[in-house]
Amino acid sequence: MLALTLLSAILFVSLAKVQAAPEEFYVYAWVDKLQYAPGDSGTLHITIRNDMADEVYVYNITIIYPWHAYVVDQWEGNDTIEVKTAIERDGGVRNWESTFEVPKDGKAIIGDTAIDVNVWTDELGVEGPDNPVLISVANPPVHMALTGMDTWMTSLTVVVVICTIILAIVVFLSTRRTRAPRMVAPPPPTKAKGE
Repeated sequence: MLALTLLSAILFVSLAKVQAAPEEFYVYAWVDKLQYAPGDSGTLHITIRNDMADEVYVYNITIIYPWHAYVVDQWEGNDTIEVKTAIERDGGVRNWESTFEVPKDGKAIIGDTAIDVNVWTDELGVEGPDNPVLISVANPPVHMALTGMDTWMTSLTVVVVICTIILAIVVFLSTRRTRAPRMVAPPPPTKAKGE
């Protein structure tokens, strides 16, 4: 009886471990720099890992950058990597890279945003990374143009000189010793000659 109980406990634990093992299809993607300036080149790295019990056939990987737009007669800011291969089962891993250039025009002024990465498969449909693929584009410096600085500086200089003269006069007058007016003693009364 004890042996039967131990055997059933061992089977239950091993079945629980088998059921707990995740069967997942992972897509990871990241860029090679923390921040890009307009006109910079970069590389997007993509890794696919298949932990499922069956191999997964991948048709292609589509990439849409934040500056994706229709310009003149074509789409810009997107890329497609033709894969057309199966990712091996139970831990099969494949890696790809895609190079890109951040545009120099107004489409690149985006700050922090994400690149859209989609992996098209036959068994699973469309898969993508669990976390957003962030890309940061530095904003161009803002140039300030100051006009009429010669007139402004001349006016400022005149005001400073006038204020300095007024301040000097005030200091001079406040430190000057005040003198009480002298009283002139009246002359002694004159004696009349006939007295």
